[in-house]
Amino acid sequence: MNIIIFLLNYNITYNMVAPSGWSEPFQTPEFEEYTYIIKGKKQFIIDGETIILSAGESIKIEKNTRVQYSNPFTDPCEYMAVCLPAFSIDLVHREEV
Repeated sequence: MNIIIFLLNYNITYNMVAPSGWSEPFQTPEFEEYTYIIKGKKQFIIDGETIILSAGESIKIEKNTRVQYSNPFTDPCEYMAVCLPAFSIDLVHREEV
């Protein structure tokens, strides 16, 4: 179950799951995103640099940073995310594939 909390123009999303083989297109969001890995691994490509986080690790992605999120690994990844200001599809700016 996903739980999303919207407070003071930010949102916290718990129990997000990135299944094995999942990826999103590159995007340049107008918000900061903090991600904490609960279980598994998640890959981030940030301005051309590949970063892999495992359970217990976290990252802050600055707003207006080109990023791609993915899980190229065999196990699903459980994580939580905080977006400031709150996530909005209009602020993500996903690149067309």
